Amino acid sequence: MFGNATDTSVDSDVRVKLFSLIWSVVNLTAPAALDYPDYDMFCEDAEPENETLSHLVLRTILNESYNKNIIPSRGGVNVVLEFVIQTIAEISEITGSFTSDVLFSQIWHDPRLKFHHITNCLQNLTLNHAMIDRIWTPNVCFVNSKYTSLHSSPTPNIFLMVYPNGTVWVNYRLRVQGPCDMDLSLFPMDVQECELVMESYAYNAGKVGLNWRDWNPVFSISKAKLADFSLYGLRWTKNEFNYAAGQWDQLTVTLSFSRSYGFYILQMYLPTYASVFISFIGFWLDSKALPARITLVTSSLMALTFQYGNVARALPKVSYVKAIDVWMFACVGFNFISLVEVALVCYIDRRIMRKEKARREKRKREHMECARRNTLKKKSTAATEESEELLSGGHDCRLIDYGSLLLPPAANNNRHHSFDAIEYDEPTHSDWTPSRLTTSSTCLFNFRKKAKSKKNGGQASHLLDSLRTLTAFGVGLSGHDEPEVRTRWTGEFIDHICQKLFPGLFALFNLVYWVYYTSLNFQAKMRATNIDYMPYTPHTII
Repeated sequence: MFGNATDTSVDSDVRVKLFSLIWSVVNLTAPAALDYPDYDMFCEDAEPENETLSHLVLRTILNESYNKNIIPSRGGVNVVLEFVIQTIAEISEITGSFTSDVLFSQIWHDPRLKFHHITNCLQNLTLNHAMIDRIWTPNVCFVNSKYTSLHSSPTPNIFLMVYPNGTVWVNYRLRVQGPCDMDLSLFPMDVQECELVMESYAYNAGKVGLNWRDWNPVFSISKAKLADFSLYGLRWTKNEFNYAAGQWDQLTVTLSFSRSYGFYILQMYLPTYASVFISFIGFWLDSKALPARITLVTSSLMALTFQYGNVARALPKVSYVKAIDVWMFACVGFNFISLVEVALVCYIDRRIMRKEKARREKRKREHMECARRNTLKKKSTAATEESEELLSGGHDCRLIDYGSLLLPPAANNNRHHSFDAIEYDEPTHSDWTPSRLTTSSTCLFNFRKKAKSKKNGGQASHLLDSLRTLTAFGVGLSGHDEPEVRTRWTGEFIDHICQKLFPGLFALFNLVYWVYYTSLNFQAKMRATNIDYMPYTPHTII
């Protein structure tokens, strides 16, 4: 690779050796007050020939005696690592991994590569990526990575530097895909942790010991923030792992990512709030508006299902309950109970209507039976006997207090107190008023009183006065002579309760939900920012 030395390089080598020899002789013979020449000035004068000097150094240290397959020291090699995050490309919940571009540095000491005894004019040797294959390397790798590649733009991104004392510094620019221990129980307020584990793949701890750099070995050079995640904390530790071949040093980097849940508040929580509130509107609608109430609740349920499906498709299928699941189950539960409430109100109203209808049918049958009995009585007795029986209270029809009875105008205006009949009349709804409602049914019966002679005029007048006296006790003409069976638990009453109960319970659920999960999110962030610095034993690379 380097070729033979040219005449210029040979002359330069000879001049350097000659100067060193003369300078050593001068140091032995010169007095103490002698001013020494500036060695740096000499190196600056030789700077145009540094490239030739570098070739000379490389040819010297990488001679035939150098074996890249042998560990530099019998007692083992200490390798110092540095991990710098350049960018975070993506985090995938489906694959449970993150992708990042990193700068990965390894520093170790190889005594065979020292060159300070050759020249002091070179502070270091900076070499290209091709030289990495000619020296010994500790073979440190990411043992848990899913995929690792070396950037090549346009050439492999490898930085190699050798110091005069034999210290080697290698830096790689890599794209690493590492695993993440996805715990979605707090989703979308979760904090995810991803780990990268580094160890020497070929050498155990007795041959190659791994350590972090003494100062700030892991950091990010840019603000690593994704659309839905941000880098919240970094931790680095050192561990030991036992294999069948021995004990290996492991260095672990833990990256903590906090999810930005503003997107989910706008796209998930606020629409579900609207769906739940829409289902509550049905409590203020009339209980007879059944189609409108059912439409409100069912449309809200469909909207909730659609929204949850969009989120579930972007998440892995896990067997535990997530925070978003709790929220959606609660919202669906409120909507479902609203639908049950609509059915309950409808059932109660129909039950009350059936009872009222049965009561009216029973009352109608009683009236019909009473009229039939009166007709039979009239055919078997005389009109006078019927009148006497009525005044004496002996009639078999029940006369119950109903309030006031207004006799027909024809009866009141008859100056001779004679009337043809008081006809039984089927009750109508317009005749009924709540103020005239009493406790039982009264038979209005048909009877006819023929006009008598003048001697019977007093009896007719007495009969009419008695009838008016009876009406003072409430023989009503109203058809609704039995009161409705009043119950407190009507559909309207249940709606009135739900108007306050459902919003109150939903507000209580919101309070418990947000306090609980935001506190867990805060605790997870505190654990992520609690950087656990490993106990580190300082060491010196000579």
